[in-house]
Amino acid sequence: MLLTLMLSACFNQTYKVDNFNADALKWYKPFARTDTVIFASDKNERDTIIFQKVKSSKDSTKGYEQGNTKTNYLTVPYQFTKGSYHQFAIMGDGKTRYDQNILNMMKSSSGYGSLEIVFIGTYFIDEYLKNIQKINDSIYFFDSNKAQYQGLDVEKGIKDFTFNTHIGITGYTDDRNIKWIRK
Repeated sequence: MLLTLMLSACFNQTYKVDNFNADALKWYKPFARTDTVIFASDKNERDTIIFQKVKSSKDSTKGYEQGNTKTNYLTVPYQFTKGSYHQFAIMGDGKTRYDQNILNMMKSSSGYGSLEIVFIGTYFIDEYLKNIQKINDSIYFFDSNKAQYQGLDVEKGIKDFTFNTHIGITGYTDDRNIKWIRK
């Protein structure tokens, strides 16, 4: 009976999820609204990317190990338009392209949280975010060789990209060593 009461008390407990911190939220500033951005290469090739506005969602789980937990998520999906030089890879069905979110962040009431920054198949996740080079207060350089993964789910990868916390991606260098600049 005592064990039943103790387990019951554990499973009925809910936890508050702390807010995301300002340092993590700085990456989300450029994505307050959906925006279409054109990038041009040194060879006059084009990538047109649609960056969606920030999407938030919540989830809750009940389990024996952690009891009731709540998790908050923030994501920013993006897509290449038809005709763009870079494209996400095609899935096994031969028709559907993979999806990517440039930003994924989650925070759980159990104390766990994570941040992912992903661009054209280059994944910076958790401890790999320490490998980002800060140029100044708002500009950051991401070297694909220092990422956790590179070239995932894309047809053609990149070597690096630059992110401005006010406007988002400002440029990147592709695998051919061709520079791409935001127009």
